[in-house]
Formats: sequence, structure tokens, C-alpha cells
Amino acid sequence: MGNFQELNKPEFKALLDKTLFKTFFHSIEWHEFLEKEFKWLKFEYYLYKYDEAILVFGRIKTCLSTGMEKLISLPFCEYGGPLPLKGSIMWEEFTRDIFKEFGDNIKIKIHPRISEILGNPRSSSNLSSYWLYLENKSEQEIWESLRKTLRQEIRNAKEQGLEIRAYKNPKELKKFYDLYAANLRQKKTIPYPWPLIQFLCQNPSSELLLASYRGKIVGGALFLKYSSPRGEAGGFIHYFLSASDYKYHNFGIAHLILWEKIKGLIGKNITLDLGASPQGSDLEIFKRGWGGTEWPIYQIGIKRTEESFRSSKIIRFIWGLLPNFIIKKLSPYLIKYRL
Repeated sequence: MGNFQELNKPEFKALLDKTLFKTFFHSIEWHEFLEKEFKWLKFEYYLYKYDEAILVFGRIKTCLSTGMEKLISLPFCEYGGPLPLKGSIMWEEFTRDIFKEFGDNIKIKIHPRISEILGNPRSSSNLSSYWLYLENKSEQEIWESLRKTLRQEIRNAKEQGLEIRAYKNPKELKKFYDLYAANLRQKKTIPYPWPLIQFLCQNPSSELLLASYRGKIVGGALFLKYSSPRGEAGGFIHYFLSASDYKYHNFGIAHLILWEKIKGLIGKNITLDLGASPQGSDLEIFKRGWGGTEWPIYQIGIKRTEESFRSSKIIRFIWGLLPNFIIKKLSPYLIKYRL
């Protein structure tokens, strides 16, 4: 298949341990769970030019009757891209080879760490991430680097008496998912299905922190950990998703959860990745306030057109009118259109 050699799962797994970088989302266990959960999704693995990089795609069947499909690297995550086996790649040539072999209906969002290793592709998205480096900083230094309004939100949350702790049981996990689904409904966006959140939260590489107010769970945040291979020191903590009770939206819930997580990482050789956010959005303003380093997220392939954006606004409006229990039931069938 030209410059791409298809791999089976054992072959991919063997090469995965030799890459210069990988994430939680590249694991075979994660892919097998998703394939079992979603019949419209199948993972494929490739070796590029014999020794340059490996690449994983999720092949998503968007319409069974017409056979329409798209390739995403990686679905259910804002990052994908080729995993380098050595420290160089010709991006223009790689991009041409991708379209030649797989067609245009493809999307690859490249993890900033991969761009750091291999150099930056020319094609960027409207997404960026913020990274906090905490190893050689004191709590006071980090506190003073925060935006003034953000520090006030944290003080306010403490004054409200919020308590932050890890989740303890399935009932608390279910409560967090209810808050998450309700938040996504307000944003008129399809939430990840319950089995997916359950799998992530129960994985040893994850930590779910909850915020409680007078014994009631009012918010939470899920963090995922992944380390660099080849014995490289340190690793990443990925601030993957969060949710809060809208009734307590002025309590600074997300601010206090993230601050408590940061304090627990001070002095460790860990990079806190605050995750992707659209440039100029409220989410980006929130993440920028933590004083991290901005990293653009480069993308190869599918770009959303203005026409598709307008049509999606109508769908999102209707979605926002549905009750939560219907949204949770429809999510496993419709989530592929969000990827």
C-alpha cells in the first residue's frame, strides 16, 4: 500500500513500545473497548516508510446505507498523528502520501509533543493547548503567575466550603456523568456515552476528582496520565474533561479542582496538559489564565466548512431542547457525528 504498511494489533503493539512518544489513547486495550462498544468503529494500524513512524486510525462508518465513512486519528481525543520511531519526518511528503493512500475524508490532529519532536506541519487548526511545567516551581510562584480573576475564583470556592476529593463508588461516578451530560446539553453538544466515561474513570491511568458542597456532589474533573516511552523521565497529566452543577456555577468549582490538582503535582517531573480549546473561546480564556505555555494543535485533513457549521447550528438547537435522559440514550448512536 505505497508508503504505508498495514499492521496487525500485535505488530502495532510491539512498535508502540519503541516510539519516541505515545498517549493513553494509543493503547490496544482502549481500541478494543471502543470496537466492542461501537459497531460502527474499527481501528487500523500502519507503519510509515518502514521505520519513520506508526499511525493509528479509527475508521468510522457515518452512513451504513451509503457506505460513507471517515478516518480519524484518534477518535474520542483531540490528539492523534504519526508516532515517531525516529526524530524526523518530511511533513509535506507525509501529507501528500496520506491523501494519496487514504483519500480526503480524513482527519489527523497532531499532539504538540509530536510537533515538538518532528517539527511543525504547515496546516494548523483553530485549536491550542496550554501546558504547565511544575517541577522547578514553588506553590507561591505558581499562585502569583495565575490571572488575578482566577485567584479570586479559587478564594471564593474555598470560602463557599467546597471539598475536593477522589471519587469513591459507582454511585458518585454516575452522579458525575449526570452533571457532565447536563453540561453538554447546555452547550448543545453530544456527550460521550456512559460506558466510555465509566471505562476511563475506572482505568488505573486516570483520576476523577469531585467537588462536594454540604455533602452534595456539585462538580468533577477527569485527569488521564500517560508517560513517554523508552525510559524517558516524566510524563503528562491530561485535563480531559470536567463538569459542574449549573445551580452552583458561581462557586468556582472547576477553578478549585484544577488548583488542588496542580498543588499535588508541584515538584514532580510532570507536564500538566490542560487539553485542547478553540482559539478565542471562553474555554481558552479559562485555560490561558493558569499561566501555561501555549501550544498550537496542527491538523491534517478535514476542515469544517461554513455551510456545515450553519447546518449543525440547527441540529444543535434541537438537541438543546431534548431532556437529559433522551440525550444519554441517543449519545451512543450519534456520537460518531461529533468526532
